[in-house]
Order: sequence, then C-alpha cells, then structure tokens
Amino acid sequence: MNLFAYGTLMDKRIMFKVIGRSLPTAVPATLHGYRKYETTLGYPIVLPEPGVSTTGLVFFGLTSADWKKLDEYEVVNGHPPAYFRRMATVQGAHGSISANVYIGNLNFFRTRLKL
Repeated sequence: MNLFAYGTLMDKRIMFKVIGRSLPTAVPATLHGYRKYETTLGYPIVLPEPGVSTTGLVFFGLTSADWKKLDEYEVVNGHPPAYFRRMATVQGAHGSISANVYIGNLNFFRTRLKL
C-alpha cells in the first residue's frame, strides 16, 4: 500500500524514526478535495473541502508492520482518534495513484486549528 504524506511524514528522517527503515524515493503528488490546516500542536492535518487541493509526497512499498507503526504515530486508535486513515486517489506526474491518507479528526483538532 502507498502513503500520501503532506506534513511531518514527508521528512524522511521522521519516517525512518517511525517505521525503522528507509523507503525508496517518494514522488510528488496532489490530493484534490482536501485543505491542509496548521495546528497549534506543530503539525498539520487535512480536512475535506471541495475545490481545493493539498500537495505532498507518495511513499510506496509500505508493509503491514509499517502501517501498524504509522497508525500508532498518527494516534488512529486513540480515544478520540487524532486521525483517520482513508484510501484516496492522488495525482502524480504520470497519472492517478491510490494511496492511504491520514485525515484529521475535526472533533480532536477543532480547538487546535490555526485559522
């Protein structure tokens, strides 16, 4: 499975710390229908919004073990969760790419957005 990263996970050093290995080169891509927001916590989220887009990188070749670590990093199983992992289609230079994206949980971030 592929990952579309738009924030801290775009930094290969952070990705290495999270999953414990280096990934092959990532490719630039655009996620349509989502806006990136900065938070008071020092990292961004994306939320659905028609007519806008967010740029980022797609990482390929993630394993089940990688996804478990990434979900922990993104607090997917928190109460409440900080993010939801969802499949999306992003646009790369050579066409459409299916990728997982961490979407912000507005209930978690509502008071933490920099608007």
